[in-house]
Formats: sequence, C-alpha cells, structure tokens
Amino acid sequence: MPDVDSTDTPEEDTSRARPSARQRAGSVVSLLGMLSLPLALGAVVGFYLADQGMRLLPTMLEIVLAGLLLGFVAMPLGRLLQGSTYRETRAGSRLRKRVVTCIILGALCIAARLALFWTEQPSPLTNLTTAEFDTAFELDGQRYRELDQGLRRTVAFLKQQHEMFDAESPAVLSADQEKLLLEAWSTIYDHAFLLDHTRSFYEDWFRFDPSRAQRSYHLRSFLLTFAAELALYENSTELARLILKNENAVKFLDGPHPSYNLDANSFSRFREELQGVRDQARVAAGAKYLLALDKGLGAREEARGLGCSWLWDRVEQHLATLDGLGLIDRTTLTIRADLQVLKVAVDRTWYPAQSAIAKWMGDTRVRRIGEYLITPQQVQDMNRHLLPGDIMLSRKNWYLSNVGLPGFWPHAILYIGAPASFESYFDDPEVLAYLRALNGSDVSLGEHIEARWPARWLQYQIGHDDQPNRVIEALSEGVVLNTLEHSAGDYIAALRPRLSKLAKAQAIIEAFGHLGKPYDFDFDFATDHALVCTEVVYRCYRPAVGKEGLTFPLIDLMGRVTLPANNIAELFATERGRTDAQMDFVYFIDAHEKQRRAFVSTEAEFFKTARRTKWDISLD
Repeated sequence: MPDVDSTDTPEEDTSRARPSARQRAGSVVSLLGMLSLPLALGAVVGFYLADQGMRLLPTMLEIVLAGLLLGFVAMPLGRLLQGSTYRETRAGSRLRKRVVTCIILGALCIAARLALFWTEQPSPLTNLTTAEFDTAFELDGQRYRELDQGLRRTVAFLKQQHEMFDAESPAVLSADQEKLLLEAWSTIYDHAFLLDHTRSFYEDWFRFDPSRAQRSYHLRSFLLTFAAELALYENSTELARLILKNENAVKFLDGPHPSYNLDANSFSRFREELQGVRDQARVAAGAKYLLALDKGLGAREEARGLGCSWLWDRVEQHLATLDGLGLIDRTTLTIRADLQVLKVAVDRTWYPAQSAIAKWMGDTRVRRIGEYLITPQQVQDMNRHLLPGDIMLSRKNWYLSNVGLPGFWPHAILYIGAPASFESYFDDPEVLAYLRALNGSDVSLGEHIEARWPARWLQYQIGHDDQPNRVIEALSEGVVLNTLEHSAGDYIAALRPRLSKLAKAQAIIEAFGHLGKPYDFDFDFATDHALVCTEVVYRCYRPAVGKEGLTFPLIDLMGRVTLPANNIAELFATERGRTDAQMDFVYFIDAHEKQRRAFVSTEAEFFKTARRTKWDISLD
C-alpha cells in the first residue's frame, strides 16, 4: 500500500501541474493582447517620425484604436480561457481588476472611435476648396487685424476719459459723456460681433488633420480662431476693468438704446459671453496647444513658411498682455462676469415687485379723493403767465407716495404751452436757423417735431378730457403729455430758466423724444430708458456741446443718484438774487389744507417752501 500510494501521488501532481490546451491558448491570447499596447505606441511614434502624408485623423488613429481594442478584448479573453477571470473573496466571486480595467479601456476605445465620426463631419470651413480656403484666410486675417486694432484704439480712447473713470466718486454721466460712451460702446460692440464671427467660423480647426496631409489648414485655422478669441478676451477684460470703475456708466450701458440697436443689458451680456470661466479655460487650453504645436510639430517654423508667422507673433503678444493683467485680476473679473447673470435674474425678479408697490403708493390717495384745492379758473389765470420751457413744481396732498419723497415738493413738470402759442413763441431767428441746419430746409419747431414724431405731435394737438395738452411729465404710467388742470393739484409753482429760446426749443425737442418711455421705479438717473418726473426736466435741460442748459446738483438718496423735486426749489432759493441765478420766479399758487382753499401767493412765500415741511397739511 505505501508503494502504491507513493507511486500514485506524483502522477496526480504532474497531471495537475500540466496546463491544458485551453489554458495555453489563453496565455497566448493574453500575451498578444499585452503586446498590442507597445505595438500601438510604436505605430504612433513611427507615424510621427515618418509623417509622409498619411492622415492621422481618422486613418492612423482608426488603426491604432482597432489594435488597442483587440488587445483590450484579448487580455480578458485570455484570462477567461485560463480560468482566472474571477477571484474568490469572502463576499463571493469578483472580476479581477485587470479584467475590469481592460473592459473600461475597451469602452473608451469605442467611445474614441465614435468621437472620430463627429470630427469627420463636414463644416463650412472644411468644405472650402484649397483656393477658397487660401482666399478666405487672407481676407479674414486682414479683417482680424483691422477689428483688433479698432477695438484697441477705442478702448485706449476711453482710457483717456479720466473725468469719467478716474474720479474718486464718479458722478452721473453728462449729456456729452453719455453720447461719447454710447458711440464708443456701439463701435466696440459691432467690432466684437464681427470678430466673434471670424472666431466661430475657424473654430472647426480641429476637423483638419494635424498630420502633414492637412497641417497647413489645421495650423492656420487654429491661429486665426485663437487670435480672434484672445483679441476678444483681452479687449473685453481691459474694457471691463475700465467701465466697472463707474457704476453709473455700467447702468447706462445696460439700458436699452434702440437708436444704436442695443438691447437692454448689452454690457452685462458682453461680459458674460466673453469673460466667463469658459472663455478663460479656452485661453488656457489654447496656450497649451500652441506650445504643443511648436515643440511637437515645429509649427512655428511651418507658420513662417506659410506666411502667417505674424499671426503667431500676435497671439503671443495677446498672451503676454493677459499675463501682465495677472491671474487674480482676470479671475476676479471672470467671477464678476458669471455672477452678473445672477444679478440680472434677481433684478428682473425684484423690479416688478418694487414697481408694483411704488405704483400703488403713487396712485393711492387716502383723503379728498378726486378733489383738489386749485380751481379751473386759477389754472387758467396762471396759464396766461407761462411760457414754453417753464419748469413747474406741483403737490397733491394725501398721496401715500409723498411720505417717501424728501421735502415739500414731490413732482416736477415741463411746460410747453398750447400748440398755437408754442409755434409763435419759437418763431425766432436763432431757433429757425438751428432747425434749418437740422432739416436742410426752413421749418418751424412744430413741423420739425411732427416730422420726427407724427403720432406724438398729433396727440399734443388733440389733447384729452376736453382740455388741451400743455405739459410733459412722468407719471406712474410713464412719460406723457398732459393737461395743466390735471397736473395742478393742490399747490403749483412755475420757474423760468434764464436761457435763450433756442435752448428751450432744444429742451422741448428732447422732451418729445422721451414721450412713451416707462416710469423709472428704480429712481436712477444713470439710465435714460425709464424716467422719473425730475429726470425729464434734468435731461431736457442738461448742457451739452452746442446746447445751453441748467446745472442741477444731484444727490445720493438710498444708494441712488437722483434729483428730488424739492431740490429744484432749494436751488432757486440758494441762487435767488444772484446775477448768476439760473431761474426766475414766475407764479405760485399756495393752499391752506384746513381751510380747503388755494390762493395766488408771492415769490417770497415760494422761497420759503424749499424748507417747508411735507406735513404742511397739519399746520394752521
């Protein structure tokens, strides 16, 4: 028995140690799979060294991916044939890590091949013939130069406006500053739009093969789209750093400007689209790829041979400028640009609620509803003393909105008079010469306004509520033409600017231009797309080049730069009796709330109203 046992045991051990044919096959398959990796790597290196015209994408890469996929399939298949696909653990059988890795890598090869289908899709860029591409590149390269130079010149021009952007506490823009900024912004916006069109057309550069077969197209397309990207990012960054110094400039640019084809929030959208995280990532990735082209393919030398080394140099100049701005500075601007989207969304949510509350307060009267102290006869008597261009202040007691407005006078109005007196008053040589220069022919002020705004001129002539329109004012429903009777209320006063008829005509022309704009429930003088009552007067009489005007001191009220109506009365009181006074007293109808009567009063009494309490209704 011992001999038999000793004989049988070696035979059994030898049988177990000898691998089966299946296991041997599995080892061979697994080894071949492992060899596919260095073979694929060798193929890539060989292609790179040879690069004799065979396309890398998709031809060579297809071969490499096919080889890798076979390898990643062969290795787990070999394990399966060897019977070592799984390993035993306390929790049960589990796939070996190497098998799982091969499955994942095989899936990635399949995904990469599918991605190749996407890169092979034609685009307007890749559909160009050789001659068409060369012509397009030449023209678009020249256009890039012009647009880039135009952007840099305009931004440099704005940097010279020190009063607008370098002041410690920037004020609301003047009329001339608004015009200058809007024209510069319109130029920048148009240049950026055209430059972005160039960038987007050539951004399909990756569809050209980087091998020698299509490298010239690949390289030129990349350089042009990256140069355009950098020009947009650099100039938008410089512009943002400048404009953000003056919050009033930001607000003004974000207002709608239909005459320049600029919608609301154009500046915020500009920053969002050109300065976000996505754009910073594209700049960083492009810089890395530029380095790879230079070190890996000697593309800088090739760019010289293609005649586009100037474009490579310009790209490096852009990158150097951006490096000079500093990563932290650029990142801060990027974060602020991305947060601007949230700010606009919050403003859009809050503004309607704010407007509704303000409108309700402005339309709600708690006593004497529909009854005012000034009589129609008193209005007619006052009207005989008024001239077009007069500035009026009015007050209607018992409105909730009076509580939130500083001072006694809550409302300002621009008087324009009846159409007949309007035409005769402005039959003035200086006014007619100005209108002749504008129109190229002899026209009256009424004819000029009618030609520009026929519907508004017709509404002015028709009047409403059986009364003639004689004033322009901003109410909760917006900037409107109105009757003097409707505007009078309980107290009213008139002041006359010490200006020429031409200056008053220019003010009235501007007032007609504001008709139809909404009421500015944000009470912000930095913008002109929506106006409050005093802003109508302020903007119409702002001085500008070729235009006399009035200087009203604006104040900061609850974080808004504005002009309360009572400050116009204060300005008159401050300047009264001085040779440089800007306004003269015309008329004042005072009232006594408890006696329920209104009466004509004097300049001396009007002088006191600048300091009169808003709670005058409670006084004897």
